[in-house]
Amino acid sequence: MRRVHLALITVQVLFGLWPVAGSAVLGVLSPQALIGFRLFLGAPCLLVVARLGAAKGPRLTLKDLAQLFGLAILGITANQILFVEGLRRAGPINASVLLLIIPAVTLLVATLLGRERPSRLRLLGVAIAIAGALALVGVERFQLQDSRLLGNLLLVANSTSYAVFLVLARPLIARLGSLRVISWVFVIGALQCAPYVTRSFLAIDPGALPAWVVASLAFILVGPTLLTYILNGYALTRVESSVVAVYIYLQPLIATTAAWLVLGQKPTLRTFIAGSVIVVGVGLSSELWKLRRLRSASSPSG
Repeated sequence: MRRVHLALITVQVLFGLWPVAGSAVLGVLSPQALIGFRLFLGAPCLLVVARLGAAKGPRLTLKDLAQLFGLAILGITANQILFVEGLRRAGPINASVLLLIIPAVTLLVATLLGRERPSRLRLLGVAIAIAGALALVGVERFQLQDSRLLGNLLLVANSTSYAVFLVLARPLIARLGSLRVISWVFVIGALQCAPYVTRSFLAIDPGALPAWVVASLAFILVGPTLLTYILNGYALTRVESSVVAVYIYLQPLIATTAAWLVLGQKPTLRTFIAGSVIVVGVGLSSELWKLRRLRSASSPSG
């Protein structure tokens, strides 16, 4: 069990450092170049991992491919573009905090689509989490020329897109397997993004890049792109998905600390307050307190 929790902590460290590494790289490369690098190199790597590690499943049908195409729009194309463009404008701290609304928005989407029937308390949690996100975004100061506000709105749209992806992908993942679905979604998403990113990606001259940029790009490819999916898959086969979800709370702490130490970006009081509101809302919507009861009930009494 220690290995499982170590794997989950490693996943959160990698995901938490991704906005910081990405934000630093965006000072040298364009958003299109960074997206192209992650997709064009990550997609074939994930295909190889899926080929080696996933059990053979049913053949893909035309209906499966159509669903994978739609999921790629939500989970890769929109997700990557919105996140990187939002990260460039709003910074790594806000990017990591706003990712916390994904579980609450996922529940809201599943409810609207009739996939789940949550309690009133869980719906209240969704409302609180979204209110915290809106407070962090600063919608009351909306101005078209405010780059940071636009970045925050893009990050909210990114989390919403990924939440819809999670809800719609669940039936296909149950039938085909998570690694197989994710690898195909990455490949299709890379093809979808090709017109947007290819020119900037091909313009990258590795020899002209500083060593720290090359190291950051290598980390982004190996860490948040490959290892996170492999380690999450390892954990999901050994513990409940709700336990895996709880670890997402480590990401803002890791990202905020790294952004402070590496980039010199200090979190504001508004970030702390809004982040706390989001945590409370997600806790209610996910009914995290029940995990403790379940563990106590399942633990041996002798």
